[in-house]
Amino acid sequence: MMKICNDLKSIYQDKFFCEYHDGDTVKILEEHGDPDVKGVNINVKSELTNIQSNFLHNSTTSYYKNNTCKPQIQHDCDGIMLLHYHNEDFLVLLELKSHFTKTNIEKAEKQIAASLFRMICRLKPLNSFDIHNCKVCGIIVSLPVSDERKRDIRVRKNAGKKLKRFEEQAYHFLRKSQPYLLEDEHVGLSKLPVNPVYIKKQIPLFHIDVEKGFSEIDIYNQLIKL
Repeated sequence: MMKICNDLKSIYQDKFFCEYHDGDTVKILEEHGDPDVKGVNINVKSELTNIQSNFLHNSTTSYYKNNTCKPQIQHDCDGIMLLHYHNEDFLVLLELKSHFTKTNIEKAEKQIAASLFRMICRLKPLNSFDIHNCKVCGIIVSLPVSDERKRDIRVRKNAGKKLKRFEEQAYHFLRKSQPYLLEDEHVGLSKLPVNPVYIKKQIPLFHIDVEKGFSEIDIYNQLIKL
């Protein structure tokens, strides 16, 4: 992973990449508005490179701002990290949302998928990067699903009614620690006229509950499940 980081620095400005080591803390902030979830601190347990949010935004968002392609791919996410853990490489995309709602989660999915595509476009030319040997996941951080929503979903499930995708996803996060697989059909990146190697057919998603304000989270509990 250090090789990938050094290669990125040899092409782009150093300011976009911050290196961390075991025992350090990475801070990811929500920089827009006045959100309930303002940010998280990630306790680092391995070699980790945090890619500044403006790396993708400054270099590519303006290219896509008024694009006519569907799906739209100008969306950014709050955190992008390259890390090495348990002898494996990971590319982690993290998105902060205040509330676990259908609208927020769908937006987070689009932000993670679009950021992943654009990040792969930046990494793929590097000799040191192999997407097939790098595990990828998205992590959505928000306040928990509301008690009322939990109750409604469980009632529908117990009654044998078919859950909508958002409800099924929320039910999955409530019951399982394994990732929810975001299928490409839900974000539609395979519709882009690009080589399939740049598109992930499935993106493993995790959800982490936090309280209002700032929280500490452990992303390594998720990574070992990939």
